[in-house]
Amino acid sequence: MYELLTKHNVYELMSSKQLQAIEQGKIQNQLMRLLIEKVTQPCIERKFKDYYIYSPPGLGKTFTVQEFLAKSEISFYPISGNISMFAFGLSLAVIRFLVPSEQKVIIHVDDCEVLFENTNNVNIMKKVLDSDRVLVYEKSLQSQRGNLNDIQKDAIDYFSEPGKMGFKIPTDKMTFIFTSNNRLPYDNEVEIAKLKGQSKATYLNHLYGIRGRINVSDFELTKNEFWGWISSVVIESDCLNDYDPTSEEICEVLDFLYHHWGHFKEKNIRTVEKMFSVMRDFPESYERVWKMNYLKYLTNE
Repeated sequence: MYELLTKHNVYELMSSKQLQAIEQGKIQNQLMRLLIEKVTQPCIERKFKDYYIYSPPGLGKTFTVQEFLAKSEISFYPISGNISMFAFGLSLAVIRFLVPSEQKVIIHVDDCEVLFENTNNVNIMKKVLDSDRVLVYEKSLQSQRGNLNDIQKDAIDYFSEPGKMGFKIPTDKMTFIFTSNNRLPYDNEVEIAKLKGQSKATYLNHLYGIRGRINVSDFELTKNEFWGWISSVVIESDCLNDYDPTSEEICEVLDFLYHHWGHFKEKNIRTVEKMFSVMRDFPESYERVWKMNYLKYLTNE
């Protein structure tokens, strides 16, 4: 395990520009953690109680949300957002069926892109998040019913109305935290799409309506902030303990990431960990393997 002294030595090996980038990354990291800490505190009654947190992949937003939720004083339920609207509604139905109706819960929806992938889904989610606070699923359930377990069937029956297709789930006691790698559109992007007569203009306009209904935090980072964020986590956390790295090795990996930033296929903490694995497995040729595995192009160097 590398000690604090090693971490301090890493900073001594950094250039002034890299140190400045790390400070910028730390600020953004701390801002996200502060935001999530406030979001995951026990719910209070307020108009805008749901959150949409966007950042590029690899910054640990999902881990951070779940970390704070695990410490919170309120019940929470993680749901993948990479599912159909029926599956999402079914998950909410089971939660609301099993949890007392007056009890507040936090629903963490990770990778929520599919839930907002078309106009119909977006309009359903508007009612979930707006003053209506209800999820309305209006399609027939006959084809899906045979695949449900007993609890799911009971939950669907409980929230179904006689003579009507689908079900309605009240969401007034739910607070939603969405974490996504996709940013919700800005108003000017909607206007540009309209002026250009783009077919997606209507969809973007509806999607922009989601932004107006919830708190949105966009972590759009510069190269320095992004690299600094990853570097600060790598240096300050224990993610490299398995590799027992020296200060020079840590600096070499982060320096390679810094100088080849625009060519990396993926930029995240896991990539740095994999680079250390390569360094251990290929001590004589690790840099050539790095270029082959992680960069978008090959060089003859």
